[in-house]
Amino acid sequence: MSDELKQRIMDWFIDKSKGAKKKFYLRDVVEALSDANKKDVQKTVNALITEDKLMYWSSGSTTMICLPENMHAPNE
Repeated sequence: MSDELKQRIMDWFIDKSKGAKKKFYLRDVVEALSDANKKDVQKTVNALITEDKLMYWSSGSTTMICLPENMHAPNE
C-alpha cells in the first residue's frame, strides 16, 4: 500500500465528511477510487484503521467507517 493511496483515501474521507453524511461503507470508498485496485484500497483502509486515522462504527447490524472525530456523530 502506498502513501499516495493512503493520502487519497484520507482526502476522500475529509472531503465527504464535510456534508451531512459522516460514516461510509467500504464499498463507497472502493467505488470512489475506482481507478485503484479494490484489494489495495481495502488493505489501505484497514491499515489506516490500525493507525487510528479511521475507525469502524457499528450499529449492530451494519459496519461503517468514519474519521475518529465523527465516531459519535448522530446516526445518518
